Amino acid sequence: MTTYLSDRRDWRPLANLLTEQLQSLDTSTEVVFLMRAAAMAPGIYHMSKLLDQMQGKTSFTAILFYPGSIEGTTGLRFMALKDRDALGNYRVKIYG
Repeated sequence: MTTYLSDRRDWRPLANLLTEQLQSLDTSTEVVFLMRAAAMAPGIYHMSKLLDQMQGKTSFTAILFYPGSIEGTTGLRFMALKDRDALGNYRVKIYG
């Protein structure tokens, strides 16, 4: 599944699919809510990868609902599971 959703052009990269869906919206008045991230995490597709790939593709304010706990200022631990590494992205602001 990760391969299918990755950046390979012969598949359908998730970032491109999301960008296509957002094209008809008005960036000055609309906010994007990304929900149900647990359906993709932790093994199918990392949300930090999606956020990295979306960088520069749109100018939306986006809110990602992620089932996890905060580690430091930029790390998220999926479902607060101690055996999972805390992944993060310095470009995002995490609210808990």
